[in-house]
Parts: sequence; structure tokens; C-alpha cells
Amino acid sequence: MYTPDDLEIVSEIISVACITAVSLLFGRKAASIERPVYYIRGLLLGLYTATWAFNIIACMATSTNNGNFVSCALSLYNCIIVYNIAKLFLYLYFIEKIYITSVPKTSRFRTALYLVNLGLLLPYIALIVLMIIYRNAQVEETAPFHCTIGFQLPASAATLTYDILISSLYTGIFIKYALFPNTAQQTAHQATSLRIMARRSIVATVVSMVTAIVNYCVLIGFNGQERGLVASTICALDISIVVCVVHWVATHPSEMQCTVKALTTAINDKPMKLEIKQHQEVVVLSELAP
Repeated sequence: MYTPDDLEIVSEIISVACITAVSLLFGRKAASIERPVYYIRGLLLGLYTATWAFNIIACMATSTNNGNFVSCALSLYNCIIVYNIAKLFLYLYFIEKIYITSVPKTSRFRTALYLVNLGLLLPYIALIVLMIIYRNAQVEETAPFHCTIGFQLPASAATLTYDILISSLYTGIFIKYALFPNTAQQTAHQATSLRIMARRSIVATVVSMVTAIVNYCVLIGFNGQERGLVASTICALDISIVVCVVHWVATHPSEMQCTVKALTTAINDKPMKLEIKQHQEVVVLSELAP
């Protein structure tokens, strides 16, 4: 009869705790959303969904990793694909928060900073390719046939560097908005709320950077070869902690009010095409003969 070891039991407990926490936050967020569903709220739902899916797969694979190469490979690609989809939703959320906090007067794709931030996400595709190329996935040939997964140094170091740089960029922008607001932010009716939004967003970006650093430093410390359940558990903790902090940021009253106000203003300020139609009236005059 198979008996799980202590590390497997701890991993299962952590995975179930992460699933429970994310499910609770997901339900509360979905119940609080009213129409219309703005883009930023859709990003939050996407982040919660991807995180929940990752945790579910990680929990299922944890108990079947030993001696099962299919389960081992599933754990690896869960960390490559589903985890990084959640990270992309997170980065898109930060980009949208930067757009809203800047008190936009134009649409997203007419804003230079928004386009630059979107462009900086393109290297993430190359990072995912590096993860696939430099992946490690193997099952030990001797009992208890542990599954080992991870990434070689080129992939892990590049991803760690990218996460630090992009998170530092977002943190710097939010610090600028919190301490040195522009004229539009200073004169806005929600000036105080905008500063609160920026300060709370700083916490989210810093937590995201710290968890990513811990995740990849542990991976590098194990020479890119972690036991499958350890890698899945660390990734689950990483993204679940970030989701909890993001939920804390997004549920503040000033956050919700400023989001709706800023997006409504941006929509109302879109240029409209006006057409002036000239109506001509033809009057027929007839003279009566005397």
C-alpha cells in the first residue's frame, strides 16, 4: 500500500489551502461585479481563473508524481503554461491600473505609455519558449521514483531578470503617481483616491516581485531540478499570495470608484464624428393673373 511521505502531505495541504483561498476570492469578486463588466474586471476574473486552474492541476499531480512520467510532465507544463498565463493576466492588470491612475483623456491605444507597456510584454513569449527548450523533467529509476522538474539556468535566470525589471518598472510608475502626481491627477475630483490607488498598487507590484524572486532563486539553488511537488507548491504559493494581495487592492472603495469614473470619462471623451446635413426647402411661388 502506497504511503505518502511528509513532503507530499505538506504539499497537498498547501495546495488545498491555495485552492480554497482563491475560490473564496473568486466567488466574492464574481458576486460583486455588476454590469457593465469593464476590461480591468475581466482581467481580474481571468487572473483568478488561471490561478485556480493552476492550483487544481498542481494538487492533482502532486499525489501521482512518483513513478508517473505523464503526471511529471503535466506538473512541468502546468508551471510553464498555466502559471505564465496567470502572470500575463497580472501584468495586463498592472498596465491597466497605470492607465486608469494616469487620469486618461484618450483611449488606450492612443496613449504612449500604455503601448510601451504592452510592447514590453512581448519578450515574455520568448521566455516561455526558453522554458520549453531548457526544461527538465525526469522520473528517478530507483525507489521511490521521485519526479524532478525545472528549468536550466538560461531559462530561469532570464525569467528572474525579466520579472525583476518589469515589476520594478511598474513599481516606479506607481511611486511616481503616488508622490509626484501630474496636473490631471492633482486637479481631478478623485485626487485623494488616486493617490490611495497608487500606494496600494505599489504593495501589489512589490509582493509580485518578491514572490517571483523567491520562486526562481529556489529553483536556481536546486540547479534547475526541483522535486515536482516542491516546484508546484512554490508556484502555487507564489501566484496565490499575489492574487490575495491584488484582491485586497481591488476591493478598496476608492479603487472601485476611481476605476468606474476614469473609464467612463475616457469613453465620454472619445472623439465623435459629426455630420452636418443641410436641408433645403423649395418654395414654389405662383402669381395670379389680374
